Amino acid sequence: MQAKIKAACTQCHTASRITKQHMTRQEWDAQLDKMIGLGADVPDSERKAFLSYLTKNFGPEKSVKAKSATSEQ
Repeated sequence: MQAKIKAACTQCHTASRITKQHMTRQEWDAQLDKMIGLGADVPDSERKAFLSYLTKNFGPEKSVKAKSATSEQ
């Protein structure tokens, strides 16, 4: 799924634009709608998988873990 997300999203911006964001499932859902509206190639059959991947890997709890790791150094 990572390769598909990268292919769909990096046509217009860098991968770091995604990885820096830490949104809820609902926020990622709205973001996917926006990006699809702007031309991102996200097949309807894979939209749910895209959403699950983004939420799991770039959800709000990932931001908390990253900040904790940084502050422990």
